[in-house]
Amino acid sequence: MWNRNITGLDAKGTFRSLNGAADENVFIGKASKAGFFCFFKVWRDMPYDAVLDYEHILYRVEVKGSSSGTYNLTRGGRSGAQINRHAENRTRRIERSDCDFVVCVDSNNGDCYILPVDILDITNRKNFGTRALEPFKEKWQLFIHDDATRLTGSQTRDGLLSLSLPALQSVATRIGAIVPAGDFRLPGTTGLRIADEKEKTILAIWYKLCE
Repeated sequence: MWNRNITGLDAKGTFRSLNGAADENVFIGKASKAGFFCFFKVWRDMPYDAVLDYEHILYRVEVKGSSSGTYNLTRGGRSGAQINRHAENRTRRIERSDCDFVVCVDSNNGDCYILPVDILDITNRKNFGTRALEPFKEKWQLFIHDDATRLTGSQTRDGLLSLSLPALQSVATRIGAIVPAGDFRLPGTTGLRIADEKEKTILAIWYKLCE
């Protein structure tokens, strides 16, 4: 836990923006300490927050901070809401076209949760709590590729949903991921189960890579 806003900045304005920037800097700092090269955005409204480079594969990263234990994994908002509260709500879930990974940063202590976008695409969730994200806590190895027990660079960057089920089963066998016979129950969630065989295999692969 570190000091928060001891200077008394406007909590809903200046400090909120400053705290969001601080969360992004936490990601950059910890990724750098893990040995990755990182590139930071130069403008607030760029499509994603950072780029991480590992062995010439560039990952687009969206950073989401929270001090409440629940992470809002959406993009957009009410267009023109500043002048019209009835403006159209354009909020939507983060998806593959937005980024390759979402990094959730705990604003209270700097913990980072490295979340592949495949997880969001399969679950269609707009938010995750800390309990559900626990398997991804500080799993910086998810960015590493082309090891015998990991994915290829393109699979790591682009996700696994475009692969056929036989190809996914081959990957699962190679890395030792076990696909449950029944529904895949996502750890830390209540009632979130995935029955589709292809989606179960993808989840089993990502969770195995977190071990």
